Amino acid sequence: MISWPVEQPTLISASELGEITLRPLREEDIDLIYQACQDPTISSFTRVPYPYDREMAEEFVRGCDISYRSRQGIVFAIEVGGSFAGTIGLHGIQLSDHCAEIGYWMEQSHRGKGLCTSAVRTLLDFSLKVMEFRRIEGMADYNNLASQRVMERAGMVRDALLRNRVTKQNGDQIDMVLFSIVNHD
Repeated sequence: MISWPVEQPTLISASELGEITLRPLREEDIDLIYQACQDPTISSFTRVPYPYDREMAEEFVRGCDISYRSRQGIVFAIEVGGSFAGTIGLHGIQLSDHCAEIGYWMEQSHRGKGLCTSAVRTLLDFSLKVMEFRRIEGMADYNNLASQRVMERAGMVRDALLRNRVTKQNGDQIDMVLFSIVNHD
């Protein structure tokens, strides 16, 4: 049985780069998310559409609470030193199988510093130890070596190459690399 907290918590971890906070999204994040998602790199490696308009950011932020309360997903803002750095969360939740998929993106100025790896570790620790998921999966575009390194550094293991797994917005079919981590009691 998954231990789903009644209220979405705030998670704080220390890293060599300072304190990293994973907190529920707020209305004031809408413009920050909208601005960050103007970077085409985010849409090239995630399911975030491009172009990305402000209404999409509004729907995303406002839908997160509904998703959390219905146990379909959990999304956090990543903050570093009080500054918005990206989002991270669980989706594709299969409660009966104790399994979920992790997803994340970082705002351009926060990439390449190890912050994403620390955020992934924090969410994996919470997901496996507190919520009691037994398996967390993550997928990365075959060409997104940075995201693959994040998952490996966070303790996830490469499981498989999933050929033609995702259809991009332009119709291209792309391969994805599947990673996972399992809860060993």
